[in-house]
Amino acid sequence: MKKIILSAFIAALFINSYAYAGKIDLDFSEIKPVNASVRSAFMPGWGQSWNKQPVKAWATFGIFAASTIGALYFNSNAFYKYDKYEQSGIRDEKYYDEYEDNYNVSKILTFVAIGTWLYSVIDAYFVCKKQIEEEPPLISFFNFSYDGENNAYYLKYTKKFDI
Repeated sequence: MKKIILSAFIAALFINSYAYAGKIDLDFSEIKPVNASVRSAFMPGWGQSWNKQPVKAWATFGIFAASTIGALYFNSNAFYKYDKYEQSGIRDEKYYDEYEDNYNVSKILTFVAIGTWLYSVIDAYFVCKKQIEEEPPLISFFNFSYDGENNAYYLKYTKKFDI
């Protein structure tokens, strides 16, 4: 986990160091496997939706959301039971057993959420790559950019019309 956080921090520093040098334009308008993966990294299921797989997108998002909410709920409940165990004065094994059960369920749901998130990112990449090989890509009209003069990030929507 520490390696993932460190990698994300270094990537953010790298992007920001170039951002202060001028204007960075992160183009997400083209259908590319990396763009699909980035979308799924932000929100599991978004990359699948972008790859035109709505059922898989909703299933991925639903599993991720349910497991995340469940993990938070059981984690909170576990520590509530642990506090009750400590406050009882008597080493009542009932509260400790309930704490341990809730904490274990919380850990399992956390791993399900992380696994679903990783699956979403990897699946979006490979499905997009396969779709590009089979048919020419469409163009999305959403782009992210950074303006160094105004020190601002932008989400732009652009559409070109042929006359």
